[in-house]
Amino acid sequence: MNIENFMNQAPEIIRGKFLHRKYSKGSPIIFQGEKNDYLFILKKGCANVITQNALGEEFVLYTYEAYSYFGELELFNKNMKTVHVVCNTDCEVSILHEDYVFEWMKLDFGFSKFLFEQLTEKLLYSARQLIWLSSLNIKDRLISCIYAHHKNGSLSKITKDAVCAEILVPLRSLNRAIAECKKEGYFEYENKTFKILSVEKLQKCIELDVFNIF
Repeated sequence: MNIENFMNQAPEIIRGKFLHRKYSKGSPIIFQGEKNDYLFILKKGCANVITQNALGEEFVLYTYEAYSYFGELELFNKNMKTVHVVCNTDCEVSILHEDYVFEWMKLDFGFSKFLFEQLTEKLLYSARQLIWLSSLNIKDRLISCIYAHHKNGSLSKITKDAVCAEILVPLRSLNRAIAECKKEGYFEYENKTFKILSVEKLQKCIELDVFNIF
């Protein structure tokens, strides 16, 4: 079962309370630090959770695909504030006020169990990602990614979007890091392709202790 199945099988009183909204690519669905009383269900498109590290660099903490949902944590803990969720494509979202979320949970134990299982998985994933992200800055993560694709022969096929997903950064941050790496003689991005400028420099970087995630 996924959230789409539960929506289709929800009691009629619940189905009638959903609000439906459309967002264009690049639009915020939720701003960071807001109070939230709604469960958001992404029906079409994908959206990124964007946050900042201690240096003020933005990175993608999590990507929601169709029939992912978010906002549930704030419903169970009113001390929690929202994170920044931005559309990576055009999106369609259904939202449900917390009063009806809790009523739905009362009426369907399976939905309650599903909600808490998914919440636990999401918290665990986020904790692991934060531990990894705190160890490397954006340029370091990018160098690691490019070197890994160079080694396995997939560098000519990798796209900017794929790199963004792998190193968990928005496109504008990736572009800045690519410019830094080109200036420092590691690699460049031309004609929609990554090109190594110095394999030796990349290897030397990977051998440093800061890249011990490999």
